[in-house]
Amino acid sequence: MPRSALQVVDVSGKPYAMGRQAGRKCATKAKQYRKAMAASIEYYTGMKWDRAVERAKEYVPFAEDFYPDFAEELRGYAAGAKLSPEEVFAMSCHELLSPSGFKGCTDVVVNGDVTADGTVLAGHNEDWDSTCLPMVVLLRAKPAGKPAFICTSYAGLLPSTGMNDRGISLTGNALSPNDTRLGIPKIFPVRRALEARRIGEALEYAMPKQRASSYNNICSDRNGEIYSLEGSATDCACLYASDGYMVHTNHYLAEKMQRYEEDPQAMTCSTVRYNRALRLVEAQLGEVSAESLQRLFRDHVNRPDSICRHRNRRHHQMDSSETIFSVVFDLTNLEAHVCRGSPCKGEYLTFQVKR
Repeated sequence: MPRSALQVVDVSGKPYAMGRQAGRKCATKAKQYRKAMAASIEYYTGMKWDRAVERAKEYVPFAEDFYPDFAEELRGYAAGAKLSPEEVFAMSCHELLSPSGFKGCTDVVVNGDVTADGTVLAGHNEDWDSTCLPMVVLLRAKPAGKPAFICTSYAGLLPSTGMNDRGISLTGNALSPNDTRLGIPKIFPVRRALEARRIGEALEYAMPKQRASSYNNICSDRNGEIYSLEGSATDCACLYASDGYMVHTNHYLAEKMQRYEEDPQAMTCSTVRYNRALRLVEAQLGEVSAESLQRLFRDHVNRPDSICRHRNRRHHQMDSSETIFSVVFDLTNLEAHVCRGSPCKGEYLTFQVKR
């Protein structure tokens, strides 16, 4: 598949049925993803895959209690992909089993106060291991009795960023909190936020009390409400885009959260990307558009550790990160502009949320 091509996976129905459809359509990618996660966990921890699957079982009760529908989706996915449910669950919480590794991502979210035409836009560059590029798909889902949504997804299994038909989006960034514990796997709140019908629900779903750890989850809506939830396992700061725009990368901005930074000395790349993106968006306030955000996400200042990130050849593949897809959600018009691969080389394709 060319780097610019993007597989679109359509699923619908009740949780098990949706999961089974996704698993069947992404079976090859599922096995590739399992292999990649097993290699990552072993590289960083020395733990073999069988042992990782056993360790993942400790998180199951928390996940089931918080979001049983997604747990049911994972069981359906396992059946469709012909994998064991235990392996699929381990794939869904690999970042807890191996907290080091591929980290990155740059987000810029703007509302009608600063856009050229009043639209609300949520943009995200996904920085990760380039070997996972073939596993990226666009999942379009119509859950029974819940909002339809569209999301970028690894193997049709794990949502990374998404938007639903109520004009609510979830984007965000990896963080490295030092208080990780047993609890709800990080991907479960991300997935549940996509079924929110209003911004308050999205915030509630994105930061549950019994979480094992947390991403920085950015929840936005078509009314222009933009919140960044900087979470750790035991604490959280809620940042609000009072000036109509927000930028976030991979370090804590809120002073109260900085004590949870696992390695404050490892934040150079994140800091440079944050300040560069902030400067670029502030230079176009009042004129921001989907196209101008796409140009921002192609920026190469400080390459290879730029907003459009490229592999640093001095590092081992497992320790390197590059932009493997980019997305700009138009929450006003319910459109997703998605580029598979490096945005500096690829083309953004436009997709609609199917109601």
